[in-house]
Amino acid sequence: MIVDLPTSTMPNDNPVHSDSPPAYESAIVGNGVAPPQKDVGPHSTQPKEPPLMVAGPQQPMYGAITSEPTVYHYQDPRTGQPVASLLPPDHPQMVCFQAGQHVPESRYGFLGVLAAIIWFPLGIGLCLLDRRVRCERCGESLEDGLCS
Repeated sequence: MIVDLPTSTMPNDNPVHSDSPPAYESAIVGNGVAPPQKDVGPHSTQPKEPPLMVAGPQQPMYGAITSEPTVYHYQDPRTGQPVASLLPPDHPQMVCFQAGQHVPESRYGFLGVLAAIIWFPLGIGLCLLDRRVRCERCGESLEDGLCS
């Protein structure tokens, strides 16, 4: 006895076995969605779509700054006038500015110390002239010596 099996009515004309899922193309066409287009190559006869143009601000170039710098507003403790700065409040220079004073640190130069030892009474005055004063907190030079 010879049994003739009916052929499949699917669009790809491949016989479908009952234990395998349907083909991708047939499942998409059956749902009303068009199958994806295959890329034929660079010499395709299909019309090319224009690139997508989006209205809005122009994109920055490589290495460009994308945002505006943050400006901090302070009040001068001595004069009371407003001051704008790019330095944040926790920066050492702004801490000194907000406190209204620096924390001085004195260092004496080698030539001043040598002069104080060699020419004792007069050398101490020379040592004081070679003194460098800097702020401990922010590192700003408050007073330079003669030999700097």
